[in-house]
Amino acid sequence: MGNVVITASSFAEYVAGDRRRRTEIVTSAHEREAVPEHYGRVFYRPILTAIAAAARSQDPAAGLAEVVAAAELTGQPRAFEEVAAGFLAWWRGSRLSAVPHWATTLRVRELDLSVTPHLAVRDRKGNRQVVLFHLKEAPLTRDGANAALRLLEVCVDDLLPGATPLVVDLRRSREYRLPRNTNITTLDAWLTAEASAYTTHWHTTAP
Repeated sequence: MGNVVITASSFAEYVAGDRRRRTEIVTSAHEREAVPEHYGRVFYRPILTAIAAAARSQDPAAGLAEVVAAAELTGQPRAFEEVAAGFLAWWRGSRLSAVPHWATTLRVRELDLSVTPHLAVRDRKGNRQVVLFHLKEAPLTRDGANAALRLLEVCVDDLLPGATPLVVDLRRSREYRLPRNTNITTLDAWLTAEASAYTTHWHTTAP
């Protein structure tokens, strides 16, 4: 039996979710595994691709507008419009430039966490950040943000050495960073326990 695989973003949402939401996440993950082009797998793909291009464009709004206009899946038009507007508000105010980055996998017990930043950026002082976006309608919680930030921090040498982690709730253009007084030992223990919980949840709900 191989390791269970989940993206860092989905895991962060899982650890911060209530019982119903956690079950929805695991059930959806089973469904996506069986169907490569599952709705949940492809829903945000066009807007994320457009954002990556917009971060390197002289006219970031133009490409985003095209993707918003082309959205056709149920729920996509409003979601893409809100995500695009939030990204543009954040991007124009941040004065950042995009830089190359990499992806990695973090193994925690029997769980493989796929850690793939949506973007890596450099500010005008040369400081670099690896960025994960929260795209969902429900606001990002502090627990969810801290989980994602810690995963980025642990993996940063594989993603972009010397960078710092950043999570952005795009629909609200809100940035999250790990508070300086974060108890890393406690946070790591919690995430390890949650990794075991997700693995158990996965196996006990397998079709």
